[in-house]
Amino acid sequence: MDDVDDVDRRTAEPTLAERADLLLGAPLGRDFLGTFVDFALDHTLFAELGLGDVPGTVMFVVEDDGPGSEPRSRTVRRRKRRDWRDVPAGEVRAVLRDAVGRGEWRGLGELSESELMDQLSGVTEGFGFGGGDTALWGLTALAAEELRPVAAALVASPAASWWWDPVDRSDQRQLIWADTDDNGGGGGLAGVEEAMRRDMARERSANEKGRRRRPRPGERNLGATWWSAPDFATGTWTTGPRGGLPALELGHFIDTFAPFEESTATVGSLTVGERARVAEIRRPHDWLDLVSRFPRDVSGTHDGEWRDWGDVDGPWYLPDWEAVAEHYDGVHVTIGGYLSSCGLAQPVHDGCTMLAGWVPGATVWLRDVATEYRRLGVWRGAPQECGEWEDVLAGWEPYAPE
Repeated sequence: MDDVDDVDRRTAEPTLAERADLLLGAPLGRDFLGTFVDFALDHTLFAELGLGDVPGTVMFVVEDDGPGSEPRSRTVRRRKRRDWRDVPAGEVRAVLRDAVGRGEWRGLGELSESELMDQLSGVTEGFGFGGGDTALWGLTALAAEELRPVAAALVASPAASWWWDPVDRSDQRQLIWADTDDNGGGGGLAGVEEAMRRDMARERSANEKGRRRRPRPGERNLGATWWSAPDFATGTWTTGPRGGLPALELGHFIDTFAPFEESTATVGSLTVGERARVAEIRRPHDWLDLVSRFPRDVSGTHDGEWRDWGDVDGPWYLPDWEAVAEHYDGVHVTIGGYLSSCGLAQPVHDGCTMLAGWVPGATVWLRDVATEYRRLGVWRGAPQECGEWEDVLAGWEPYAPE
């Protein structure tokens, strides 16, 4: 147990100043901060820096010819004068400084927990799949210091104070979807280890097949597996109840691991034993340390979006969950840990690792360490089509108190 204790001491909760640094150093962290400054920050930067239109978007202008006439719309295209990689850092800083100076972000400290998390879900859901995302990450990295006042305000917000907290063992919420066979349609963590080992065998086989057709260095191979959470997570991970939601997982942070049509989920509450060993991911290095200690090559399955997002060719590594299970019963990625790690290509061994496609605040359990399970109610709806959190809450039906 000494090695586990040593790692746990290294993953102590970061200070407020450290939290701001972590957010400024990560693509998702800067993306999130940017939404408070300018909700269309990518369009603002592209326009003012002469980068043309944001790839994959079109701008329309509505023209009104006067009373009695029908409004007409026309497409407007901006002329591209240069590539984003050719923009001097000073120019990016000036544009971002002006945007921050307008002060639209100054009220973020007054936002409620649900308002902050609702805004975060909108950012994480499409992370990496916008046409201008990699350019936006590169540009904001050049001018990250301009966002520091926003980062400081966010980490000091009472509604974000829990984002680096360890897993709450007293009340973890689990979703069991009606169309899944995980846990036999029941609840709790029975069968977790069996599911983990079954899926690891399948993922290793898929990786070996994929390695035989890996792209050459510099090539793009979009459409690969892009999430870091293991496939068995859909039946073995839990989140806390936050922002009025019975389970944070319902917040629609990623577009995977939930049905793509109308469905029903039973929401249950788990109590986890105090002796359960949980690896806390609070910063990028925590994830890097986990992968470094328990590496598993996933280049055959994950060599796609990651090489585009990280601008590196791999090889790629993720945790060997079977090996992790010899030391830990679960891995908890805190909200802050996800914000400061998602999309970062971190060097490990002869390649890199990346944390992406994980519900912020979720814990993946590798062993049955639950001491109690209670069914709380049912959620009904189309999980991939929910917009505002009010839409999510409308589908919640708690059981009547006994």
